[in-house]
Amino acid sequence: MMGEMTIRVAIRTTARISFVLFLGAFIGNALHSLVPAASTRWLKANKDRFTLGFAASHTVHLAFILTLVAVIGREHVFTGWIMLVAFPIGFLFIYALAAGILFRQLTFFSSHFETLAHFYLMSLFVVSFTRHAMTSPLFYTPLLFVAVTALGVRIAVAARSRKEQVFRASAG
Repeated sequence: MMGEMTIRVAIRTTARISFVLFLGAFIGNALHSLVPAASTRWLKANKDRFTLGFAASHTVHLAFILTLVAVIGREHVFTGWIMLVAFPIGFLFIYALAAGILFRQLTFFSSHFETLAHFYLMSLFVVSFTRHAMTSPLFYTPLLFVAVTALGVRIAVAARSRKEQVFRASAG
């Protein structure tokens, strides 16, 4: 049986792996829009694979969290609003995104749903990294910076796209 510290290391490791995979899914299209290069084209083309990898990695992450609860008891695990509400909703979004990829022909999710899910999940990473940066700033502050920058890039690209649509509509 794994000890508490081993499980906690596994939880942190799977969270970090999940973040990297999610980052590829979250930022690929926007980066390609800003910098149309071979590497960003590859990110965009592999967005679905990043999403499925993220869902798999975060499923392992969830398994380690549940293992920790079984080992130390529910009363010793943080039970604030993040654990009780925000994270379960996050997992629903993760699995809905994965289902949308796996069952594309059956899906009823729109691009608006995908955008909502992506921003919600990235916001959870920002909240988590902010919380952890309070105690481990050397490691978590760069992750927080990357997450906030990714949000900014997505927002900037969306704003630019809307401006271009308005310009095309008024010119045409």
